[in-house]
Amino acid sequence: MPLLKSTYPHTINALRGPTAGRTFLLFYSNIVNGQMWCPDCRDVEGIVEDAFDADDKPTCAIIWVERDEWKKPNGAERVQWNLTGLPTIIRFEGGNETARLVEGEMLDNSRWRAFLDGK
Repeated sequence: MPLLKSTYPHTINALRGPTAGRTFLLFYSNIVNGQMWCPDCRDVEGIVEDAFDADDKPTCAIIWVERDEWKKPNGAERVQWNLTGLPTIIRFEGGNETARLVEGEMLDNSRWRAFLDGK
C-alpha cells in the first residue's frame, strides 16, 4: 500500500488494531519551504519510499511533526509516542509495538532490513 501521507486518528487506530498484521508508523518533520525541516528526515526519505510507496508494500502511515511543536520538551508527539528524535519509525504487529528505529538507525542497511522483515 502506498505511504499514508495524511493520517487521522481512526487511521492510526486501524494500523494499531489487533487484526492489522504488521504495520508501520513514521514520524517525519513537516514540510517548510518545500522540504522537510529535519535534515535526518530528508536523509532517509529515499529508503522509506523504496520500502513503502507501492501497492504491494506494507502499510506505513506518516505523522507530520511541526517544528515549533517538536522544540517543546512536552510536545504532543514526544509525550504521546515517547519520541526522542526524528525521524522515528515504529513497527506494530497485531496492534502491539514490536520495534522502533530512530534517526540514523534507519540508514544502517542490515538493521533497516531486519526491522522491515520483523526480526
